[in-house]
Amino acid sequence: MQTTPNEPARDALSALRIDRTAQHAAPSQGWSRVAKFSVLLAVFAAAVYLLVSRFGLVSKGGAPLGNWIAVPDVLKQRPEVRVIRAIVESGQSADATVVATGYLESRRQAKIGARAPGRIQSVAVEEGTRVKKDDVLAVLEHADLDASLAATQANVVRARAAVDEQQVLIDQKKREYDRASNLHATKSISDAEHDEFKFQYDSAVARLKSMNADVQLAEARFREAQQVKENMHIRAPFDGTVISKDAEVGESILPGGMGEASGRGSAVTIADLDNLEVECDVKEDYISRVFPGQRTEVAVDAVSDRRYRGQVRKIIPMGDRARATIKVKVTIADADSRLFPEMSSTVYFLPADSPASESIGNSPRVFCAAEAIKSDAESEFVWVIDDEERTKKTRVQSGKRTDNRIEIVSGLTGHELVVASSVELTEGQLVKISE
Repeated sequence: MQTTPNEPARDALSALRIDRTAQHAAPSQGWSRVAKFSVLLAVFAAAVYLLVSRFGLVSKGGAPLGNWIAVPDVLKQRPEVRVIRAIVESGQSADATVVATGYLESRRQAKIGARAPGRIQSVAVEEGTRVKKDDVLAVLEHADLDASLAATQANVVRARAAVDEQQVLIDQKKREYDRASNLHATKSISDAEHDEFKFQYDSAVARLKSMNADVQLAEARFREAQQVKENMHIRAPFDGTVISKDAEVGESILPGGMGEASGRGSAVTIADLDNLEVECDVKEDYISRVFPGQRTEVAVDAVSDRRYRGQVRKIIPMGDRARATIKVKVTIADADSRLFPEMSSTVYFLPADSPASESIGNSPRVFCAAEAIKSDAESEFVWVIDDEERTKKTRVQSGKRTDNRIEIVSGLTGHELVVASSVELTEGQLVKISE
């Protein structure tokens, strides 16, 4: 193979080229080691944090490993706690022997439906309307019944007219019979002719009795048609206030229990708001402190500026096995227009020897649920939750215990949120308030 004169020059230039392969290989291997080490370090740190936060691991010296790692509070898992509010009581309610919660209800409350099926033609009331007994609340369509009622009324008129006509016939037959009797006495007519006149008179009288029965039957059918028409009018069974309008014009309504499953069962619901009572649950442990006629004070959550006078009306002789409570009904003696059924209420059962006057014991007193009071080697305390949902150990001095609450002599001013759960907490710890 022949070579050209330029080949030595090309070979010389090739020898002068820089080999960059070795230069890039060493840095690439070095950065790979750094990246792997960084990833391993991150994984190790995450594992240590999880072990410390989840399982509470400690070092050989007994100190928590969490003390070696600064973990932000926002990343820590918050314990969930149940809280209650410390309350301030004054007056006789502060001396209550039992405290129970419940809801207001009307002593007389009813869903008012129709006595016959039909479609609503008109509703005469709205929510809040006060009604008297027998006031019309709603009317069902009854055009066909109007026609039926008119027909039965016409039958009554016709039957009475027939009676009047028969009475005229009886008068005529009576006169004919009297003349026949006079002629028979003078032997002017035979016995047979006299008997014929007597028969006609007796028949007319007997016919009148039958026609009077027809009148009574027609009148009964007329009253029946009137009652059927009256059943199309839904009336108030007692004085009260409409608290719910359950049906509108054009809707069908059915009587009895069938309505709820296949249509409207009632047109309106009325309640006697002048006779309200509280149905509350009293724990079995304290039911011995409650007796019929006992005086009470009733606090309604929606009316914070007033306490109502109450009296135990009835203790229901049946316990709730699941909740270990007994239902007690407390009548409110001085209910006003601000009270409505289903409002949340608290009943304070007063001691039997408590005076009727409220002039004593009016100084405010703080109470807290007994389950919120904790204790350590120093004294009793409660965990108070601040606005940032952090815990604060507050030392308290407890006083008299009533039912499941304890009077706080010092340490709380009232209205604080305190922890009622049995959870181990620390000072300044972030918590999650359970719903």
